[in-house]
Amino acid sequence: MTSRKEENQEKVSGIRSELLALIDGMDYCMDWRPDDSAWSVRQVLYHVLGTPAGGIHQVVQGMLSGELTEFEIWADLDNITNERMVYDIEQIRTDIDHFFHELTQTIDSADEEDFDGKSALAHLRSRGADETRTVQELLDRAFEGHWRGHLTQISELRDALGM
Repeated sequence: MTSRKEENQEKVSGIRSELLALIDGMDYCMDWRPDDSAWSVRQVLYHVLGTPAGGIHQVVQGMLSGELTEFEIWADLDNITNERMVYDIEQIRTDIDHFFHELTQTIDSADEEDFDGKSALAHLRSRGADETRTVQELLDRAFEGHWRGHLTQISELRDALGM
């Protein structure tokens, strides 16, 4: 029987692999957008890396340690800074690797009962709602569900570029 920890690590590994495959060869077009209302790959990447603020790994780590009892999620922020706008693909990959390393370490630090037993109040600012979320709900929804939707978005950008 597979543990929650193993299942979550498999999800993390799968999403990381899929993401890296999707951005492979996109060095020259990280900022291309099909129209003014669409996001570029760079915007999508920093959106998922930094939502919720600081990244999902920091929120989960805070929940596991008991230091975090509530947090905010603002949807539709691209988290682009002037510094991130000039990052080359190697720096972007470094940021991706750092994120996934931290998330993997955070999941490794959890006990099996932590996934459903630890929770925090999520203030969903863009929706004007507050919901209690367990660590597992965050990993299922704010990580896996959220990231999979944006991986599709990156795939569509690749397709639009003829890649």
